[in-house]
Amino acid sequence: MLRVLTLNLQHGQPGAGAGDGSAGAGSLAGADISHPGTARAVLVALADQIAELDPDVVLLQEVDHGQARSGHLDQTAVIAERLGWEDHRFAATYAGPVAGLRRRPLRSALAGHTDDLLGPVRALQGRPPAGFGNALLTRHPVSSWHVKRLGRGPATVVRRGERALDPRSYALFTSTMRNMVAATISLPAGAVPGLTGLSVASTHLATRLDVASAQLAAAWGALASLPGPHLLGGDLNMRPHQVAGLGLARQVGEGGTFPAARPDHRIDHVLTDPWPVGPDGRPLGPDALGGSQAPEPGTPVLAVVGSGTRTFIVSDHAGTWVDLEPVA
Repeated sequence: MLRVLTLNLQHGQPGAGAGDGSAGAGSLAGADISHPGTARAVLVALADQIAELDPDVVLLQEVDHGQARSGHLDQTAVIAERLGWEDHRFAATYAGPVAGLRRRPLRSALAGHTDDLLGPVRALQGRPPAGFGNALLTRHPVSSWHVKRLGRGPATVVRRGERALDPRSYALFTSTMRNMVAATISLPAGAVPGLTGLSVASTHLATRLDVASAQLAAAWGALASLPGPHLLGGDLNMRPHQVAGLGLARQVGEGGTFPAARPDHRIDHVLTDPWPVGPDGRPLGPDALGGSQAPEPGTPVLAVVGSGTRTFIVSDHAGTWVDLEPVA
């Protein structure tokens, strides 16, 4: 069995789950994460909660990297270190501080100051590279990493004043850049019987449905070009029926993910390869179809054997997880 968890991190901000008392979280409700020590304590508590769930792959969105508001930490690295996982990757959608000049990074890893056009300036100031984006962490070895830029969509003009002809009555909001970070994972022998590897990705899409739909199509197309089977997870900002209407992939898992305090709808999803299912909801095995519908030889089809949601110490989203196994 393979367990995959996706969570919108909301830059590690303590949320509705911070007072539930698990993993030492109760003492961190309302914590000021701009202090590095406090920010690290929150991430350590989150990692302990994740470890309780025992996933094989963790997909994160709204991840900070070197930001003042979250203690200048590399949030991905802190969580991976606590989990004891060596394979992880942060991919910046933009470089620069949250409040300031945002720009496309020269290299999305932001592993050094040369990955950002203005990185050398931050180095002279004694500051680490700063950015914001998505991340993927896994307990299993990664054979290759991939990043796909998904664009940002159009800007939005909002009228706030009463005078239609007064330019001061309007505010311009630019869209946030988006990307997808993907990993092709090699599973050790026997880790998941019948499965030797797969490609997994984390993404966060725009809030506008038309833009998010186009971004999802681009993300799935890029992921599908990698060795299968495939899993795409993240904050898609789309309801289940909206995702289903695109006909791109098969949704797996269920349960509300937003808002974290009382989740009443699902916008965080896990998707896998489109495939006919039987009356029990399980994908039909390759032998049941044959012909042109059969997958490439040696590529298994994934079936859900369990799923759920959980509110963590951080975020205004609940996390959602799925358990998967190959169909013979």
